[in-house]
Amino acid sequence: MKYNKYIYITLVFIQLACQVAKKPLPKTNQVASTKSKEDIFTISSTTPPLISTPSVAESKPEPVALTVGNVALKTADLKFAFENQISEDSLSPKAFLEQVINDQRIIADAKKRGYDTTASFKQEIEDYRSTLAEAYLTDSTTIKALLKETYEWMKEEVRVAHIMYPISEFAEPTDTLAIYNKLVDIRNRALTGEDFDTLAQQFSQDKKTNSVGGDLGWFRAIRFLYPLEKAAYTTPVGQISMPVRTKGGYHIVKVLGRRPYSGSVLVQHILKTVQPNAIEAESLKAKNTLDSLREVIAKGGISFEDACKKYSDDTRYRNFGGFLPVFGIGGREEVSFEQAAFALQEGEVSKPVRTTIGWHLIKLSKKIPMESFDEAQVKLKDKIVTDSRGDVVKENTLIKLKKQMKFDEDQEVVKRAITAADTNILVKKWAYAVNNELLNKPIFNIGSKAYKTKLFFDFAVDHQTFERIPTGYTPTMVMRSFYKKFVENTVKEYAESHLEELNPDFKILMNEYSTSLLKMELLNDLVYEKSTSDTTEQRLFYEKNIVRYQMPERVQATIIASKDAKVVYQVKELLEKGKPYNLKRLYRTPLYFTKSSSNLTPDHKQTLVYILEIMRKNKGYVVEIGGHADQHEEDNISAERIEKAKAFLVANGLSIERIIENDYVKTKPSGDKFDWSKNQRVTFAFYSNSQKDVEKIFNAKEANTVSIEEGYFKHGDNKFIDLVQWVVGRHSVAKDGQFADVIIEQVEPARSKTLRECRGQVLVDYQKYLENQFKTDLINKYPVNLNQEEIDKALGIKK
Repeated sequence: MKYNKYIYITLVFIQLACQVAKKPLPKTNQVASTKSKEDIFTISSTTPPLISTPSVAESKPEPVALTVGNVALKTADLKFAFENQISEDSLSPKAFLEQVINDQRIIADAKKRGYDTTASFKQEIEDYRSTLAEAYLTDSTTIKALLKETYEWMKEEVRVAHIMYPISEFAEPTDTLAIYNKLVDIRNRALTGEDFDTLAQQFSQDKKTNSVGGDLGWFRAIRFLYPLEKAAYTTPVGQISMPVRTKGGYHIVKVLGRRPYSGSVLVQHILKTVQPNAIEAESLKAKNTLDSLREVIAKGGISFEDACKKYSDDTRYRNFGGFLPVFGIGGREEVSFEQAAFALQEGEVSKPVRTTIGWHLIKLSKKIPMESFDEAQVKLKDKIVTDSRGDVVKENTLIKLKKQMKFDEDQEVVKRAITAADTNILVKKWAYAVNNELLNKPIFNIGSKAYKTKLFFDFAVDHQTFERIPTGYTPTMVMRSFYKKFVENTVKEYAESHLEELNPDFKILMNEYSTSLLKMELLNDLVYEKSTSDTTEQRLFYEKNIVRYQMPERVQATIIASKDAKVVYQVKELLEKGKPYNLKRLYRTPLYFTKSSSNLTPDHKQTLVYILEIMRKNKGYVVEIGGHADQHEEDNISAERIEKAKAFLVANGLSIERIIENDYVKTKPSGDKFDWSKNQRVTFAFYSNSQKDVEKIFNAKEANTVSIEEGYFKHGDNKFIDLVQWVVGRHSVAKDGQFADVIIEQVEPARSKTLRECRGQVLVDYQKYLENQFKTDLINKYPVNLNQEEIDKALGIKK
């Protein structure tokens, strides 16, 4: 078994992440404290991480607190590490210093052995860095704001109408302005008295809604694109928004109504499909079928679930009782279906409801109220970062990154570069001229680094081969879309590669992960894996230290204890009869058969299913199948009945070893003098191989009537064991108002444990031995020199 280092590392970084998020930087390092706390690229003059390499010559050497081997640890580094401990229970200065020295020795040895140069180590660090960088390059401030805003919006439903003109986000600025101004003019006409409904029918390019005056119906947040929703939720009822832009184009929005959230519903439905071009008679037939079915369901003639399985045309959901995914207002395309569902009371079945695909019976299973913010935020966050709100997060992140990295764009070069492509780019064959004067002109700068136009042209040439170019795009529009992606990719790559310089928290986490991984790789190889895999050394360690692993004198015994001596006697008598113990528990419903029959009926099988469930819940049970016959039947019929019942139980998973067969033939009449047919039966009685099941039976009427314990006991394990003489046999004893029978079956003298019996403890001890041996070796390899004065300064120790 290989030691799982990642459990340790994960715990380390959960703690570290919490510490970084909550704990302020030391006062000596709060150079940037006046900047916004949400500024993800705040540059601070923090000291380097704990692990330092030998420093080069400096004009003013920094004081050194200690050296481990040939690695010097500066006072400032030690101070920073102490003030930023990742443990919630921070260590004392002395314990912290010991841990630092031990860690430094392990890391030095790991590096000396080349653990930091292996391909697997480098790949793991790179993978972790990439994952961590993604989190740091996401604007958490915007996500938090959107979470709060969206949840507040979700408390209401709005009904809006819109007028829309499509235009690409990469269209020419003149075209964009023309569309914007056109919608402003339409808005002004509506504000001066013209009917919005009529204007929508006349001008809106949304073919789904223009015929109904642009009405989008009632909906809730996370239904439409974010800019459209923002206009809907921030514009007062009866008012019309200014034009808002989505990826699809420009919209003006009129808010028709606002109301509290109606909740969500879980419904079932039964569908009878009707083709759109079907004659009226076919539609009426489907409706009448559902009307009749609704009456049968209401009278209890069939359950909704069974009716669904038998009659519904919805092949996707009918075998699941017709249950549909939970939905809220605006959650379904068919408004009639939605309205009918929300009009129902829980458990109520609707009259037939017409939709474009046919007729439905709808049953409201459950109304679901709005979740609390804490309950909703996990799912809500997933939606926010994946729907159109994710574009807002990306845009704000990009703006912040550009500002932090001093992104500077040459607008003139950008304009010329975007117009450089010809129509060849539309057929994925564009190439730029190698003598183009733009190639060596910087298109933008990030910090002191210039990015020349050639890089953008190469990006465009490459991306034209696999990017889908929408119909109607001009070469300029294509280049504008490529330039947007080029900027996003370049800024993100630069930020990711320079995160250690730009963000001290990221630098701390990366350093801690790297050093922790080194430590665990080395300890895993030299201690943890060796302690579990080297069985020869395990045995040698066990034999050298066998005195640690001793088994005291024990007895193998059964102890029956009760406040009632009579109960103790009854239990002892039952146990002495041997396994399986007769629980004197009969299943109250035998299988009754018609004369001379042994065939199982559906009712018989249902009873046998109950028997199977009892056996499943009680693993120690054994069931006796008793076969009986009436005096007017053949003798062998009782055996046939046993065989049929047994075959059913075995076929359904009951082990044959858990079945006892008893053919009583005609020896046990039912006791009913007036109904001889009751002799034609199969009975069931329960036995058990477990003494605990016997205990349960005696305790069924009154708890703690009796306790039964069996196993090995040493002195001190049980008060009754300690009262009797340790010799094989039965011993009766009383103590503290209880009577007990102690049946000692075997006395085992004290002895050494076998390796198998104590392997777990041997592994623990052997691992500790290897750790101590490794620690001693490191002490000899890497001596420590302490500068106590500097250590006291770093750890805040006052003399």
